[in-house]
Amino acid sequence: GQRGLIYGRAVVRCRILVPLLTTAVLAVGGIRLAYGSLSVGELLAASRYAALTAGLGGVVGQLNALVRSRAAAHRTGELLTLPTPAQGSRPLPADGPGRLELRAVTVLRGGTPALRDVDLVVPGGTTMAVVGRSGAGKSLLAAVAGRLTDPDSGQVLLDGIPLDEADPAQLRREIGYAFERPALFGATVGAAIGFGPYEPPDRAIEAASRAAGADSFVRLLPGGYAAPLPDAPLSGGEVQRLGLARAFAHAGRLLVLDDATSSLDSVTELHVRRALVHDVRTGSRLLIAHRVSSAARADLVAWLENGRLRAVAPHDRLWADADYRAVFAHTDDEDTRTAS
Repeated sequence: GQRGLIYGRAVVRCRILVPLLTTAVLAVGGIRLAYGSLSVGELLAASRYAALTAGLGGVVGQLNALVRSRAAAHRTGELLTLPTPAQGSRPLPADGPGRLELRAVTVLRGGTPALRDVDLVVPGGTTMAVVGRSGAGKSLLAAVAGRLTDPDSGQVLLDGIPLDEADPAQLRREIGYAFERPALFGATVGAAIGFGPYEPPDRAIEAASRAAGADSFVRLLPGGYAAPLPDAPLSGGEVQRLGLARAFAHAGRLLVLDDATSSLDSVTELHVRRALVHDVRTGSRLLIAHRVSSAARADLVAWLENGRLRAVAPHDRLWADADYRAVFAHTDDEDTRTAS
């Protein structure tokens, strides 16, 4: 990250400046010795001090590395102390519609409720947008919906089966995620799209890529889908589309899109919305939305406020509320015109 970059630059500069300091001391001391204004003993003492300074620089670097290592070990230890989630074995109903239900769900963060007694039902086959101001709990609700985290109290069910009792391998196949900043894995671009609980055939990978609006730029890469992922010159929007393609290629009965279209232009976003309806496996969609246009195209909108569910209704009905319109105050005029 940015902190590591700054640290790396400081280390490089230190390693360059310290030898230069020693060379400068010896050069200036040699000139003064030649002119008789410095004795041999004084020059030797100056060179010793310069060498001592160089040694201290190395020691400081080692101490800094030690401090960083201890901090990293502390953070890793905190992760190891987290309780292991309970694993169930109950199978989900065959061909379930993807009905998602949250019952009195509360999630604590730092001892404070980030989600409070949320009761929410996403009917099977429905697209529900989740909206709210920053910090309202939208992404946390998305994490709870697919069991990326467990609630501190309450229950989450998929097609009538509590997530903590369901077979985790089946959950991974039936619940798909796409994120605002997806992490891509795989040796090639095609492998990055196919990465998941199972490997789809090539035709499914290409179909998912077309649905996500990624096929056009992937085919322009040297090697196309076989292009090495680390060498592919991808923009933020293109990386986001590859993340969407990966989610579409593994779409199950529930698909969670956590602000996964934020870097897309309006035309591409509209293409993705249509593809979700016509080209991706039918199921429920939970969409974390920041744009008015995203909420307007959803079947229902869940409006979060300070971790509580304020209302669930179609966007057109909620738009009459000034507080609801204020949620989108930061969006552009184009989105506002779309909604109105």
